[in-house]
Amino acid sequence: MEARGSSDEAWVEFTLCTFAEAKDASTTMQDLAEHKRKDNAEYGEPAKPVTVDADADETRAMQDGDYFDVVMRIRAVVAHLHASDAQLGNVEYAVKVQIARVKSVSNGVKPDR
Repeated sequence: MEARGSSDEAWVEFTLCTFAEAKDASTTMQDLAEHKRKDNAEYGEPAKPVTVDADADETRAMQDGDYFDVVMRIRAVVAHLHASDAQLGNVEYAVKVQIARVKSVSNGVKPDR
């Protein structure tokens, strides 16, 4: 997802993984968040934890300079948001949109209807 119009170079990338059980998603979500934290630490200072207002079952968010990583679990889905040159408020908005889409699909509703 890229911002359009008079925006800068900001972009957001989503990755979704689905699991049969929420417990499997939870384990993977925690592992992925820890991997991202360690990955960021290898290139200098570790990413700092940030609070993201999300309606997910579990959320871990971090910021490393102009980059954000937000790893969430919504039921049996792990969602990873990676953003560059974005402001925290815009990251929170993108997170909320993604969570709403995952919940819609899991409830049998097409989010693009």
